[in-house]
Amino acid sequence: MPRISVMRDGSVLLDGKSIGLAELAGALNAVPEGTAVSYYRENAGGGAPPAALEVMKLIVDRRLPVRLSTKPDFSDTVGPDAEALEQAFSAIRRRAAQRHLVILCPNGRVMSMPAMAREAAPADAVAAVERMLPSTKPRRVAVIADTSWTLEAQPNLQAAGRAIPFFGMLMGFASIGHSVWVYDGSAGAAGCQEADLVIVDSARVDRLPPGCEAATSVRIYDRETRELRKV
Repeated sequence: MPRISVMRDGSVLLDGKSIGLAELAGALNAVPEGTAVSYYRENAGGGAPPAALEVMKLIVDRRLPVRLSTKPDFSDTVGPDAEALEQAFSAIRRRAAQRHLVILCPNGRVMSMPAMAREAAPADAVAAVERMLPSTKPRRVAVIADTSWTLEAQPNLQAAGRAIPFFGMLMGFASIGHSVWVYDGSAGAAGCQEADLVIVDSARVDRLPPGCEAATSVRIYDRETRELRKV
């Protein structure tokens, strides 16, 4: 199991030895699929150095599960268990029902973005999202997409739009009254629980967990056509 440490000065260690990001990428390419990576960040309560985001992207892009540790010797694991995930998503769904777009970050933290009031949104934008998902029937929408942008020092709407090209559409859904939450798929079917609709970024379709098909419907956002299509 690879052990990665990100120090407060931005240096990176792999199994206790200093390593550059390019070398780390090569090392992770050799890790068998499904192998967990242990991750520790020094001074986790403070601001993350840029290297922390780059390291997490390397892990997430290779679809490797992560075991977070609060100790430099990796003697503990703080990754959520099934019960913790259920509790986390229960809170996420409640927050999403309060007109917030909610994102579960790769490090387990939750980010909440208030939706624009429907009355304040441009009329043509409201009409567009109404055609896609009418507000006459409020829906619970789970979204599987890239969430690594939330690890940036100052995550914002621009970063969200670069990572999720349909982020504006999701904000629109929240504005007209739908409950919307986003995660990267690594939490499995727990993230789709109680959803009426699951939307998957076409760049992340392999992240659709078994069991999410139980939702009323699953749609893929096609990056080429910029449309939602059935699976």
